[in-house]
Amino acid sequence: MERRCPAWLQRCPRPCRLLLLSLCSGPAGAMAALRALQRGRPRPGAGLPFPWPALTAALCAEEPSLEGPEDTLAVKPRLLLLPVLCQRNLFSLLLVVQDAVPRDCLHQLLQALEQDSCVDPWVQALGDLLQQGPSAQESSPHPTALSAGCQQQLKGLCQKIAQKKPERQGKLSWCFSKQAGAPDSVPQGGEHKEVSEESLEVDSEREGKRLLEEVAFEPQECGDVAEVEEEVPEEPSGNASVQGTEKAAQDSSQQDAAGESRRISQTELAAEVQSFVQVHGQGLKMLLLQESSHYELHPPSKLSILNTCTPSQLEGLCSFLQLSTCPEPSLVRFCSWLLPLSPALSHTSAAILAQQLFLRRVLALTQPPSRHLMAALTSFCSKYSHALCRVLVAAVLQGPGEGAEQTKLLCELVEECLEPHSVQLVLSQVLEVPLSEKLLPVLQAVLGRQEVLPPELLDLLVLTLCQQAPAFAMSLNFARLVTAVLTVYQSQVSPAHRSSLAAVLDRSTVVLKKSLQAVLEGAR
Repeated sequence: MERRCPAWLQRCPRPCRLLLLSLCSGPAGAMAALRALQRGRPRPGAGLPFPWPALTAALCAEEPSLEGPEDTLAVKPRLLLLPVLCQRNLFSLLLVVQDAVPRDCLHQLLQALEQDSCVDPWVQALGDLLQQGPSAQESSPHPTALSAGCQQQLKGLCQKIAQKKPERQGKLSWCFSKQAGAPDSVPQGGEHKEVSEESLEVDSEREGKRLLEEVAFEPQECGDVAEVEEEVPEEPSGNASVQGTEKAAQDSSQQDAAGESRRISQTELAAEVQSFVQVHGQGLKMLLLQESSHYELHPPSKLSILNTCTPSQLEGLCSFLQLSTCPEPSLVRFCSWLLPLSPALSHTSAAILAQQLFLRRVLALTQPPSRHLMAALTSFCSKYSHALCRVLVAAVLQGPGEGAEQTKLLCELVEECLEPHSVQLVLSQVLEVPLSEKLLPVLQAVLGRQEVLPPELLDLLVLTLCQQAPAFAMSLNFARLVTAVLTVYQSQVSPAHRSSLAAVLDRSTVVLKKSLQAVLEGAR
């Protein structure tokens, strides 16, 4: 699966992207960003300084966002839309390197920060220090050094951490090297520390990319997946073999730690879903099992939880309610609850429900669907047809075998239930796969709706018919489909389209070829 990142971040200069990804990497993000700045520092006569104005302009540019439980539309600087941890790391970094940052850039960032009515207290404190400038920090008293007792306690704490989590020992090598009695004469320890920091930085930047993808803004395709990793060079070492061995051991430890972290994360997610289902599932299940002979004008209040739950929670709730196998009258009832639900479900939630409610039932059809299933599909389509097409049509098109009942159902949905924009979606999905006799009735149903097609979709339809015509030289359904395109879209078909489709009919060997060509002549 391709990685994704915000479109505005793609447009930033490469150093700005790397810095932001480092800042979003976690609690050590400020240190990772500082090391990225140090690596990118230009040598005399080469390179350019860090583009602070470009970074400032990107962070101070305003971006629309949804706020509060009612999803109120608001426009804020992108700086305020960053994760709080990223904001803290950014201002911590600025506090350290403020002498190298143009004052007008700092001033713009502080002004953007003031637009937030509820700034994080830590970020606010860092902003106040930046506002005072370096002179105020120079006048402040320096912190006193740790006493011998505190140093001993700190070493003991590091030992306990290393014993419980051996993979962390490399990051605490400074403690063990001093304890061994050679604080300044342990070159391997120093090398190990450098490798550890470098590896930590790479992991931090990868994590920053993930956080920006998940939290920041509307995602777009991110072309360069390995961008951050490519930027990190190998530092020269006097003892390459020792450093390589230590790096390999540390990489293995970090992989083990990452796997353990993922397992813990999955366990926490499963516990969260289970807790959610225990709180909300039983009440909905009782409502679903209750018999009712009338249509509810208002959905049960308990159903409002569908608007606030996460995708994982919704999947867990659907599994608990057994929506994929529940009796069909209950299916109709549940779909009727969704119609008056306000606000409407998000596309992601609607797609999950479409998959849970209908996918298994439709793919298992060996005879025409029952009236209850058709009623539920029609009800769901009236409000969430786009999500249903994304889930159901793709599965039917990619399903093995003839799928006669599934194709008939798809034709019926196209002819009677789907909105015009969803009909266009079905057409585009059909044209993405190789045509077969099974799919020709679906295209006929789309043409039967006589919807005006966008020019690019009509071009794709004509191109597909012309390219795949040799495989259907003896197909009467295909010849009728070509004729239908020429007649239904007579006002949209260009002379080039008409000439290409006429050539397709000329190469056809069907019995009614002359009759179809006569229809074509009448359509000109």
